[in-house]
Amino acid sequence: MDEPSPPLEPAAFAALVRDASDAQLAEGLRTNRETILQQIFDAMPEHLDPESSSQAEAVLEWRISGREDGGHDRYQVRIDRGTCEVTRDGDEQATVVYTIGPVEFMRLMSGNASGPELFMTGRLTIEGDLMLAAMVQSWFQQPDPPASSGA
Repeated sequence: MDEPSPPLEPAAFAALVRDASDAQLAEGLRTNRETILQQIFDAMPEHLDPESSSQAEAVLEWRISGREDGGHDRYQVRIDRGTCEVTRDGDEQATVVYTIGPVEFMRLMSGNASGPELFMTGRLTIEGDLMLAAMVQSWFQQPDPPASSGA
């Protein structure tokens, strides 16, 4: 049985997503969706900024649509005063629920898409505490994608 590949460094992931077309990202997700989503969520605790989230208490639920069975993958991210814990299919009452397509999710998580823009264009829906939802990005350190290698 093949070992899963190690996760990419954040800047490398951001560059890979930046340089890929939506069709290429969608194809990658068709073949490796579970691994890709799990690696993104597994990395969240290490990217939480304990200082900016030191007063935060929230349960963020992510619903990533586009599964082959028509459903969505669901992850809960608990932020508790500078700590972060991720649970697949958690059962806590969510403070904020984000629903997003898989390609848009990858672009958002890699810093290649803006949450407000995705929200304003209807590609990201948010239920619950909208003021808190607007603050969440400031709790996480975002990778700076390297400049494109093209001329």
